[in-house]
Amino acid sequence: MGNRKTSQDDPNEKAKKKPASLLVSNLGWSAEEVQQTRARFAAWEEDWDGLGMEAYDHL
Repeated sequence: MGNRKTSQDDPNEKAKKKPASLLVSNLGWSAEEVQQTRARFAAWEEDWDGLGMEAYDHL
C-alpha cells in the first residue's frame, strides 16, 4: 500500500541502532582467556584513546 517505508526496507536500519552492551562474563571465556585478550589489546590502547579517534565512532 502506497510508498510507506518500513525498517525492513532499509538494510542499514539494524546498524543504525545503538548496540547492546557486551559483557565479558557472557562470552564464556576463562579468566586466562580474558587476561590474554586484554594483554593483546593493551598494545593499541594509546592509539585507541588518541586525539581524533572519536571520528571512528560515527562510521
